[in-house]
Amino acid sequence: MTRIVHPKAASATSPFSAKQLTGAVILALSAACAPAAMADVINFDHLDSQFVGHGDALEIGKFLLTGASNVAGANYGDLVGAVFDGKDPDACGMACPTNNTSNYYASLNDGIVYLDPLNPGGSVSLQGFDASFIGYAQGITYPAVAGLLRVQGFYADGSSLYETYQLGGPVGGSFQFQRYNTSASFGSQQFASLAFFGFTCNTAGSCNAFTTNKGQFALDNIVASVPEPSTYAMLLLGLAGIGFAARRRQQA
Repeated sequence: MTRIVHPKAASATSPFSAKQLTGAVILALSAACAPAAMADVINFDHLDSQFVGHGDALEIGKFLLTGASNVAGANYGDLVGAVFDGKDPDACGMACPTNNTSNYYASLNDGIVYLDPLNPGGSVSLQGFDASFIGYAQGITYPAVAGLLRVQGFYADGSSLYETYQLGGPVGGSFQFQRYNTSASFGSQQFASLAFFGFTCNTAGSCNAFTTNKGQFALDNIVASVPEPSTYAMLLLGLAGIGFAARRRQQA
C-alpha cells in the first residue's frame, strides 16, 4: 500500500528553503520520470520455419529468445524447439494447435525457453502471451488439463518468482491457443531473465516436468517490456539541471 504524506502549507513565517524546494522538485520529477517500459508484442512471423537446438538464440526486437535442454550434459544443437507455420498444423508431426494461422514457437522435448533483454544487464517484464499444449501424437485421449506452463522470473541476485498456467486439452479434437495474462504483481516485476517450461498431465491429474519429453507447448504473441534507457537519461539531465539552478540561487 502507498502511504501518502501531505506537506504543510508554506507561510510567511515558515517558508521553504532553497534546499527544501529543490528536494521537493526532485521528488516530483522522479515520480514523473520513473523508468517507463513500453510493451512489445513478440511474434515469429518474420522468421522462417526452423528447428531450434540447445543453445540456439533468436533475436527478436529488444529481446533474445534462447532454447535450452534440462538434460545434464546436453549437447549444443540437441532439439529443444522449432518455429512452425500455423497455416499448416499437420507439418509439426504432432498434435499441434490449429487456431493460429501465423508462425509460432514450439518448445519440444521438455525444452526450456529463456526470454532475456537483448542488451546485457537489462531487465524484462512479462504481461501476457498466447499458449497451447502440444500433444505428442494424434489420436490419443488427453485430459481436460493436458499440461501446465510455468513462467519463472529470475532476479539479478539469483532469487526468483513464478506463476503457473493450465493448458487445456483438445477442443473439438484439436489443441487451441488461449490467451494468458500474468497477474498484476508478476507483470510489474523487472527480471534479469524469464524461463518458460512445461509439464505434462495424465488423466489422474498428476503433472510432471522434465521426465517424459512430453512437456511440450506453443508460444506466440508474447507481451513483454524493457525499461526505456532514454527515460533514465531524461531523469539524470533533469536532476543535473535542478542542482545547477539551486547553486545559482545560493550564489546570488
